[in-house]
Amino acid sequence: MQIRTDLIGASRSPVVIIEDAWPDPRSLVDLATARSDYGARSLYYPGVRSIAPADYAHAITLQLTELIRATFGIRGKLTVTDSTFSLVATPLEKLVGFQRVPHFDSTDPNRLAVLHYLCGPEFGGTAFYRHRSSGTEVVTEEAREGYIRTINTEVKAAGMPPAGFIDGDTALFERIARYECRFNRVLVYRGRMLHSVNVPSGFVPTADPRAGRLTVNTFLLAPDG
Repeated sequence: MQIRTDLIGASRSPVVIIEDAWPDPRSLVDLATARSDYGARSLYYPGVRSIAPADYAHAITLQLTELIRATFGIRGKLTVTDSTFSLVATPLEKLVGFQRVPHFDSTDPNRLAVLHYLCGPEFGGTAFYRHRSSGTEVVTEEAREGYIRTINTEVKAAGMPPAGFIDGDTALFERIARYECRFNRVLVYRGRMLHSVNVPSGFVPTADPRAGRLTVNTFLLAPDG
């Protein structure tokens, strides 16, 4: 594995980038292709998902535990709360409003996202953002309600964002970092950072694991800090 950590934005939030993260990534693609139970498991994710193998989730968590503890200052035991094969499959014109702007997964500082790309750079990447008027890059529990009210007010005043995922800077948001899909690359970051799927011009969503934007999305929590 090749590992580096970037500290991004004014908040200097860590994003861990791991290349060649899994010893046999093609087998994960095979497993994803063999699944027949993909469905819209979340109101927020713009596509379909299927539960990833538990042994994968626990193995990659064990593999990354010491790195995560050292980088994020987490002392408690890491627990897998969710791990899914994920495919961006929603037509861009059908994305709802909150899918067209950066989002956060949780306000809990001990909740981490492990994003494992099983596709290449032709499928775009993942970008991180700063909300211009508030300077928000990381949404805390204390700031959550005020941030959401501000976004709703700004969108109401400016109109619905264009159909599609946010791509680069906009009137409301500034992109502070972007990481492209690289096969068998893993990103690890706190879920309370503002982030979004980023896709290239002409992207055509598909639910075919071998032809689409396939990732494994695993969420970890250290309940005792």
